[in-house]
Amino acid sequence: MKHRAHKIAGTCAGIITATALYSKDIQSGNTLIAVAPMMIGGYIGGLLPDIDHPKSRLGRIFFPIAWVINKLFGHRGATHSLLALILVSILILIPTFSMTGMVAFLYAQFAIGISVGFVSHLLLDMSTVSGIPLLYPFIRKSFNVANLKTGKHDALVSILVIVLTATTIYFYV
Repeated sequence: MKHRAHKIAGTCAGIITATALYSKDIQSGNTLIAVAPMMIGGYIGGLLPDIDHPKSRLGRIFFPIAWVINKLFGHRGATHSLLALILVSILILIPTFSMTGMVAFLYAQFAIGISVGFVSHLLLDMSTVSGIPLLYPFIRKSFNVANLKTGKHDALVSILVIVLTATTIYFYV
């Protein structure tokens, strides 16, 4: 999938997660407070695995890092695996332990958003013909669950993700 589909899916993953986690607490306002940082985190997390491609959105911003990752692992290599998801999730959550109060709460929502956005990216890329090496570095075989074509099916996937988000919000709220 291309960056637009990943941005939409990551943002929607953040919205769905915040809604699911805090819908019963809507009177206290935690849902509304959690949605923004989770959406932003989801947006970033939705793009993050493509840091392995120097011409991607994040790859251009962090070009030296993207270039090194690309030379070491190639595109859709190490950054498109469960191990990368686990490592990123742990690293992004570590600062939460030194924070307190509302700052800790907001940062935790942002960190959760990055993780669910990352998951959305893996799911979208796993739905393409080429798939992803989900179990890298243990098994380098690419796994896919569908045969969608990058660029050709991005709009359809984006619409489905938006409908899923709207449906989730409707049923939870």
